[in-house]
Formats: sequence, C-alpha cells, structure tokens
Amino acid sequence: MIKKKILRLFLLFIFLALSLIIFKKFNKYYSQNDFAKIIILALLASNFFLGFAIKRFSKLSLIFFSYFILIIYSVNGLLVYFDSQNTSEKKIEKILTKKGETFDKRKILEVVKEERLKGKDIYPYVVPREFLKLNKKEIPLTPLPKTIFVSCNEYGTWKSIQTDKYGFNNKKFLNSFDILLMGDSFAEGSCVEQKYEPASLLSNDYQLTTYNIGISGNGPLISLALAHEIKSIVEFDYLVWLIFDNDFYDLSLEKNSNYLRDYLDTNFISNDYFAKIGNKIDFQKKYIEENLESFKSGFSLIESILELKPIIYRINKLINRKELEDAIEYDKKIFKKVFDKISFLYPEKKVIVVYLPETTCFKNRSEECNQRFDEISSFSKKIIYLNFFQYLKDNIVNHKEMYALGQSRAHFSPAGYNQLVKFIYNNIKKQ
Repeated sequence: MIKKKILRLFLLFIFLALSLIIFKKFNKYYSQNDFAKIIILALLASNFFLGFAIKRFSKLSLIFFSYFILIIYSVNGLLVYFDSQNTSEKKIEKILTKKGETFDKRKILEVVKEERLKGKDIYPYVVPREFLKLNKKEIPLTPLPKTIFVSCNEYGTWKSIQTDKYGFNNKKFLNSFDILLMGDSFAEGSCVEQKYEPASLLSNDYQLTTYNIGISGNGPLISLALAHEIKSIVEFDYLVWLIFDNDFYDLSLEKNSNYLRDYLDTNFISNDYFAKIGNKIDFQKKYIEENLESFKSGFSLIESILELKPIIYRINKLINRKELEDAIEYDKKIFKKVFDKISFLYPEKKVIVVYLPETTCFKNRSEECNQRFDEISSFSKKIIYLNFFQYLKDNIVNHKEMYALGQSRAHFSPAGYNQLVKFIYNNIKKQ
C-alpha cells in the first residue's frame, strides 16, 4: 500500500514538473512554431496525471512512459544516423574530396576562439533576425559596425567579413552611389569571396558604384526599416531590392515586431537609428559574449540525440505546412504595404525588385515560383519587377552551376552572382 502511495506521489510530482515546464515555455515554443515540444510534453503530462488520478492506471502509466521513451528515442536514433550522413557539411566535404580539395571541419565557434587566441577581435556573425527571436521591443537593425565576423562556409573555407561604420558589408562609404542594394544574404553576397559579391561586381565590372545594405536573414520589414533609416545618409539613382524565395515566410517572424511594423505607416519618418547606432554596440557585444557557446553551427550528435531534434523537426514540419501556406496568403497583403511604402519613400527614384529563386523552383515548384513573381509584380505600377528565375530557365542549361557547389538550398556561386549582376545591369540599361 505504501509503495502504491509513493508511486502515485512520484507520478504527481512528474506531472507537476512537466506542467510547470509547459507553463514556462509555452509562449516561447508557440512563437517559434515549435508545436512538437508542446505536444510531447502535454502527452507525457496527461499520462502521468492519469496515473496519479486513477489508481489502476499507475503502473500502466510507467509502462506507457517506458515504451514511449524507448520507441521515440529508437526512431530518433535512426533519424540521427540518417541526418548525420546527409548534412550540408558532409555533402560539401564529399564534393571537395573528389576534387582533391580540403574542407575546414571546424565549427564557427571553434574558428572564433582560435582567431581570438591569435589576438584578433572577431565575432560569430549575429544579425538582426537573431534579436527578433528574443521578442525585444526594439532591435538592432544592423550587425556590429567596424567589426570582423565569421559568417559562412559553403566552399570548404570559412568566410570572414568586416562591416563598415554603419554595420554593412562594404569596402568603402561614399555620400553618393549609383545603386543602393538591399535584401538578405544574397544581396550581401554570402559565402563567396568579396570580389564575387554583387556590390563588388556591379562596381568593378560594370562601373555602377553600389552600396550594400543587405544583411543575412533580413526579411521585407527589416529591409524596409533600413531603406527608411538610410535615406538621410546616402544618395543614389537606383534602389535594387533582391527578394529571395524565403522572404515569403520571413514575415511570420517580422510581423510580430511593433518596432518594425511602425515603418509601414506613411506618417512614420525615422527612429534616427544610425545617429544612435553607438547605443546598440554594447548591447550586441554583451549578448554575443553571454551566448557565445550557443553559436554552434552544423550537426551536433549529442544535441540531436538528447534533445530529439530530428523527430521534433519532422513533426513541426508536418504541423506547420498548412501554416506556411497561410503565411504566403498573408504575406501578399504585407508585401503590398511594403512596396507602397518604398514607393512613397522614394517617389523620384527607380526602384527595381528582383525575384530570386530557391533551388526547388527548378525541380517541383516551377509553377509556384512563377506565381509568386506574378503576385508581387502586381502590387505596384511604380516599381520595376524582374524575374531572375525565368531568366535562368531561359538562358542557363544547368541551373545547379548557379549555386554553391551545385548544392540544394545554397547561396549563389560566383557564376550565379555574375549572371545576376549581368541581368540587373542589362535591365538598368533599358530604363
């Protein structure tokens, strides 16, 4: 009898502990669309509650829990093995090995620490999107200014960039440029050498001086905010905005920020961000240093096993599929407001929006990707819309050559950036 009471008290304790975790973490998991964790925790909590509340279920509760843990970790273990053999790093390493080239297997944190031991003041690349996840009322719109960052590795070696006085990836700053280039990592020129970045190619190969305000992870609202804040600082003739395929999903995170939504208001002028940029430096440095150990890129065997990452990822993917479809519908409205505001901000400028395809557009999403371009290009008659996806389909036989080492879901290769810049230049000449 005493054993049964102890068992029931134990089940009650576990139920209360799980309930507390759900209560504390619910908003975080919900905001991140991490429904799998909510479901798993709720299922286990319900099991332990039934075991406590109904006597005859006490032992069954422990049996269910034991089998549940055994099955879920066994399935997860198989997924871990599969994922470990199919990481982007593994694929890149295999490609480079065939070419007789080496792959730097270090994680980004290892690179940062080793460079710091050599006396270099260097940081892992932390972008505005990271701070959006913290649900802050106000976020930094740029990475740390005048700072060296380790950014990405799609070619076997880690790329580092040095930001200018405003936090952008540029060699120099002038008061006037031919082109203001904005967008996400594709505008920034992620992973390729600096000479292949679109701003460098436009400036060096086509003599169109270009200032880049694109930052990895930026969605439409952060890009709009930067277009707002940069207006009083830089003069230019053309605003070229690179819209990548995932921008249609980025608003699911950005729309939750009132700070960013303010920029949609036609009466909103500015937050004087660049005049106050010094106020953001200490905050960003403190955040990076306090969370330095969390900046681990690539596949982690221990985390994948213990935290059930593969199985949670797949459950969330299934649950969120419908939500992503709804997000596209919602994005249409926000995109129109964004484009209307850009036209309002720069009524005398030539605004060019270039739609960039993700690799799946060439496989099974061709109709969807063209539909997306048709939708956004109908939002404003004041903006010039260019479909780089259609251009590649019409002019490039092997589209894989346009992406880093021909990999799926990768950034453009030097050849891809060259084609993009050529495409932009030829269309500017027509204006």
